[in-house]
Amino acid sequence: MKIHYEFFFENERVEAFDLTFRKSDLSLQSFPVGNTEPWTELKFNQCRVCTLKATEHKYCPVACNLSYVLLQFKDDFSNEKVRVTVTSEQRVIVKEASLQEGVSTLMGLIMATSGCPVLDKFKPMAFMHLPFSDRVETIFRAVSTYLTAQYVREMNGLTPDWKLTNFKDIYVKVKQLNSDFSKRLREIKGKDANINALIRLDMFAETGAFSFSKNWIKRLESIFSAYLDE
Repeated sequence: MKIHYEFFFENERVEAFDLTFRKSDLSLQSFPVGNTEPWTELKFNQCRVCTLKATEHKYCPVACNLSYVLLQFKDDFSNEKVRVTVTSEQRVIVKEASLQEGVSTLMGLIMATSGCPVLDKFKPMAFMHLPFSDRVETIFRAVSTYLTAQYVREMNGLTPDWKLTNFKDIYVKVKQLNSDFSKRLREIKGKDANINALIRLDMFAETGAFSFSKNWIKRLESIFSAYLDE
């Protein structure tokens, strides 16, 4: 699986990123750059919810993969206008957007597929990557992914959570991770495109952590009416 991102700036500058994912588990293949930046080391402001051990992992896998991307945008402002093209095997998506919007959707894809034990739960969403999704689309995909995961758990002899009891817990942890990870990003001196891209991602995590409820599902009940007619 391959996804190609291109950022076209008004001054004709172009930034391009080729992402390749391992077929067996959808893990992102690392970018061909040296991981020597101090802020990429696991023990540097390590996230409180992180379960990796510095004795086994010298570098944070997310920071390593993000470093190549973020260094390209460290001298840019978040509100700069760009045209972003996202090309996959299935489709091409083009959007005129702020730089922070484009970086945020790319950042989310990288973070979900870099091997972070906390963010690994979002890897199935990367399988159906939807750039520039809004809050409603994101929560719909997140709930659908979570329920599919419960079916997979049941198939493997594990107890499923059909009532979504633990759904919010995932997003509470992600919000904590985003808060801690922002301390890493602040070590990249420059302008605000990168940090605001992460803040934008955190807004979606907040939606999952605090906005999801049965009332949200209730509002969508009418579009599932065909499943109620038996």
